[in-house]
Amino acid sequence: MELLDKLKRFFDLSSFRPGQEEVVRTILEGGDALVVMPTGGGKSLCYQLPALILDGTALVVSPLIALMKDQVDVLQKRGVAASFINSTISLAKQKQVLEKLEAGDLKLLYVAPERFRQKEFLHSLSISKISFVAIDEAHCISQWGHDFRPDYLRLGGVLQRIGQYRILAATATATELVILDIISCLNIKNCRQFVTGFYRSNLQLKVALCANKKEKEGALVSALAKEKLPAIVYCATRKGVDEVADLLKERGHSVSGYHAGMDDETRNLVQERFMTGHSEIIVATNAFGMGIDKLNIRQVIHYQFPGSVESYYQEIGRAGRDGKKSTCTLLFSMGDNYIQEFFIEMNYPLPETVEDVFDFLKGTGKDYLSVGNNEIAETISSAQSDGQVGIVIKMLERAGFLERLYSGKRLCFVAAGVESPRGPVQKKIFDVVAKIAGSKGKEVSINFLTKTAGLEKPALLRGLRLLSADGLITYIPPAAGRDLNILRPQATFEELEIDFELLEKRKHNDLEKLKEVVTYGYFGGCRWDFLLSYFGDDSATEQCGSCDNCIQRKVKRTDTNKSEEETIILKILSCVARMQGLFGRTRVAQVLTGSARKWITSQGMNRLSTYGLLSGFTQEDVLDLIDQLDRQGCFIRKGDHLYPTIGLSEKGIKVMKKEEKSFVNLPEIKKLVRTFAAVATDFSPELYELLRQKREELGTTQGIPLFLVVSNRTLKEMAASAPKSMSELLHMHGIGPAKIEKYGQDFLDVILKYYDTVN
Repeated sequence: MELLDKLKRFFDLSSFRPGQEEVVRTILEGGDALVVMPTGGGKSLCYQLPALILDGTALVVSPLIALMKDQVDVLQKRGVAASFINSTISLAKQKQVLEKLEAGDLKLLYVAPERFRQKEFLHSLSISKISFVAIDEAHCISQWGHDFRPDYLRLGGVLQRIGQYRILAATATATELVILDIISCLNIKNCRQFVTGFYRSNLQLKVALCANKKEKEGALVSALAKEKLPAIVYCATRKGVDEVADLLKERGHSVSGYHAGMDDETRNLVQERFMTGHSEIIVATNAFGMGIDKLNIRQVIHYQFPGSVESYYQEIGRAGRDGKKSTCTLLFSMGDNYIQEFFIEMNYPLPETVEDVFDFLKGTGKDYLSVGNNEIAETISSAQSDGQVGIVIKMLERAGFLERLYSGKRLCFVAAGVESPRGPVQKKIFDVVAKIAGSKGKEVSINFLTKTAGLEKPALLRGLRLLSADGLITYIPPAAGRDLNILRPQATFEELEIDFELLEKRKHNDLEKLKEVVTYGYFGGCRWDFLLSYFGDDSATEQCGSCDNCIQRKVKRTDTNKSEEETIILKILSCVARMQGLFGRTRVAQVLTGSARKWITSQGMNRLSTYGLLSGFTQEDVLDLIDQLDRQGCFIRKGDHLYPTIGLSEKGIKVMKKEEKSFVNLPEIKKLVRTFAAVATDFSPELYELLRQKREELGTTQGIPLFLVVSNRTLKEMAASAPKSMSELLHMHGIGPAKIEKYGQDFLDVILKYYDTVN
């Protein structure tokens, strides 16, 4: 009861969410805890409440600068003594915060993991009373997690050296392997694990299989039109963000784009517009969303799929945090797999690339360099991109070869002029420049100038620019990019001891995670069951009622003849069985509809007894029927994950043997009705001419008038509608079974060859 009183007093809440109370009590009783709680599950309260109850300051480690500020702002409004230290605040402000920490005037202090590199910060910790350490986004610690960060890996050793702190590690996404790795890396004994349910019944999961970009764009527009807003649309690349945002703007949507290539001011403006409802849709890379507390997001759409199931679950978790129904749609295309594979290749450069960058930097003979990643990439042929050079430089920094200098440490060039300004602030800066650099000038760090002038960094930089514009000083700002300080210029590459074998294992691990995303996209069972099982959640169910596959099973059957339905199911299953698991769903549909594509005849598929058995349906209709049976578990995936094929599952075999039941909703057989006027004016002249030549060849060979082969009207209709299967050819004017048998294959070959050429 006493704990509930404090919950009410500090947060105005009358009850805990599932798992929160047990975690809070563990920390209050002096224990260590690892919490895996889904996005929106209330992880932050698990460390904020005990921080307010215990004596001392709770140290919260987080990689999210925006989240730090948001949480501190909310806490301060509640009257809580909370603060943060990160690169966005000046050295003077950082010093003030550390003084408050040492004096015991803070209840919570948020810091980034990189802060543990700094001696001043570690000294302040050692003389301060720390109640416990909360590590948010703890999956970043594990080398087998989806977002590993080396600075997180150092935390366990650093915390052990400076004090025996109790630890609360929290994350929204972690498999059993990652959980064990986190506990091991943090060196915490007798750690209590709290894994709350991952299932969120208000989120409906959908996957739309898209064969090409046009289908994907159509599915996106349709989803945004049918479901409620606001919505987040995730893309894997900056280019994708720009293209999709433009597409939706053309459709009249209130939409903004967001990615890491934008400057901070633009990103903040875009985020603010979305948070306040001025933009109903935000199209973003995964740079958006971490720490975003917008409760009423009704849709999360993945236009391109992410690199891991963990990332996917974390991103869909931003929908429906108010508990109301929301939809999460994955527009699945195997082309996106190549994007993610490219990212993985970039993240794990070859040893020769790392050595080439090392040799380049060492070969300059300089201890301090202002060089952009693009300059290095242009020089080194083994580097695949500017981004990969940046990753190599981070590796060399972790190996102790160099230090990347952030904005405050980077060098600018300053020199004093003859005349002095009148304004007090500008005069103060001028005097500092004159004292440090004189008239000849000198390279000096921004931090040193800031400290000497006794000003905040923004005021100093503004003053330098104004003085330079007035011609009173010479000011050359730091070069674009990030300056590098070579710490071990005499080191050999072998002395860096970079563990490339471990990096190769991590690369393999990332590729395996990517395969799981592909498996999810093609999965025919309950999608929630897939996600819950992936995370080791025991509440997994075979049928959730909250995903497209389960809803499809429950959907009301169409009013069809039961015998006809069973016959069509048997035809599909028999065709899959006869194709022996060597082909994908699209090729199964082509065989069933009697397509005349060359691969069918070359592979002998036209000789199968099931060839053309569903020629009365379009290929799209048959694909839908295959998908319906897939969702009921009738098929298994075979082949390579990039080119999956389908075979009969145990259930599919039983259904084919009539030992089990299955059902499909049959589409109507749509006949193509075209008028002569429309055909006469709307056809491809090039295709018409090719078809006319084929008719002349056939007529000449058989010695019959050309109109007895087919009429001009029929040729024009074929040139207009471009049938691609026997079933579609049957809908043409003047084409019956006899002419299909005599000339069908000849005309289809012309049409297919023409479209293969123009496409």
